[in-house]
Amino acid sequence: MLSLNYPDYILLTLIVGVAITKSQPLEEVAVGSLECKENTCMKLDYPNRTEVACFNENVTANLMSYESLILHSSQLANMPRKIFHQLPQLVELYVLECEVQGIERECFEGSTNLRKLNFGGNFLRILASNTFELATQLEELNLSDNQLEELPPMIFLPLKKLQKLNLSSNRLKTIPQGIFSQLVLLSSVILDSNQLTQLPGDLFRDQRRNLSEFSAKSNLLERVPSNIFLSVEHLQLSFNPQLRRLQSTAKVYDLHATNCGLESVKLKGPVVRVQLEDNLSLNELKISQPQVLEQLYLANTNLSRLDFLSKASNLVDLDVTGIDNLSDLPQISSVAGLERLSFTYDNTSSDHMDMLPQLKDLKYLEITHDKGREVYIKDLEDDFFVDDVQIHCDQLADLLEYVELPKDTMILEDRIVGDSREPLRCGAT
Repeated sequence: MLSLNYPDYILLTLIVGVAITKSQPLEEVAVGSLECKENTCMKLDYPNRTEVACFNENVTANLMSYESLILHSSQLANMPRKIFHQLPQLVELYVLECEVQGIERECFEGSTNLRKLNFGGNFLRILASNTFELATQLEELNLSDNQLEELPPMIFLPLKKLQKLNLSSNRLKTIPQGIFSQLVLLSSVILDSNQLTQLPGDLFRDQRRNLSEFSAKSNLLERVPSNIFLSVEHLQLSFNPQLRRLQSTAKVYDLHATNCGLESVKLKGPVVRVQLEDNLSLNELKISQPQVLEQLYLANTNLSRLDFLSKASNLVDLDVTGIDNLSDLPQISSVAGLERLSFTYDNTSSDHMDMLPQLKDLKYLEITHDKGREVYIKDLEDDFFVDDVQIHCDQLADLLEYVELPKDTMILEDRIVGDSREPLRCGAT
């Protein structure tokens, strides 16, 4: 016969007791009243984790005309039940800063019209795989500012119409492969301010052709698979200090990867706008299709060569401020349509200042040097002004000796809107 001593019996009893507690259904507590101003309701306090608030017809009678409901600044350990039974017309539900810790599948019964769901600023840490199984019409889901540590691989599978997903400001360390599988309409994914170190290569296997925005700023990314995207309009990877190399074959309209630890960037697909400022160790940049490039910001990097500049025929905005060893600066003159130029003037670049008169379309010129900063503006509008600029024509002449600026170059000193003084004209006439 199996025998147990007394301490073992006590331990077994405790374990069984915990298991029973976890499996017990939540007790429904009827909501007696709602303190609402129009469609915004506050102070809905049901903080007990073993209870779930339950809406009835009496408390929702004044909300029948609203398609949007906001529950704010309350204490709800669990999301209330029967909201959509009583308010079937709801298109949007916002449960904001309500200390929600749990969401049951049953909470979305009757949510046939629900399109937007926002749980921002709660205490969510764990979600079950079937949490959103009944919210099949969702188009936008916001789970930002919670405490999510992981996501079940199949949690979003029922949301075939999902277009926008915000998971920013959680504690996610990994993203399951295929978690966005079959979400063919997904266009925006925000993963900012988590603890991600890598992204699965097949994350956007099914819907990447429609992706308009992907953001994973302020994470711990060490690598981004080169083929993770086929096409994305706005790609945000800034403030990933562990990211050393970035290689992409995607078609990207706007790439932001500032303040990272980047040393090498290779962009094989067409990219229209590129911002790589404040990557102090960045010493290699290769852009395979420079002819489509329109904006390039490279301030405060360690680049010395920009071989592709001579082919960047559509470039209109270039910032190479704070690059001490840039030897390709003369090639800027081949960019005929350049309208904005910012660079640092030092002994290395002083021999190449004759490029400026060749930039016939230049409207904004910013020059930084050891004595300060100058801004020169052409075709100035009356209500436009520039901050922190103090310069005179003689200072410009000293700085750019023997250089003849384009006609109608104007200098605007620091002044308030409506100042009657005219801009200084220092260009050749």
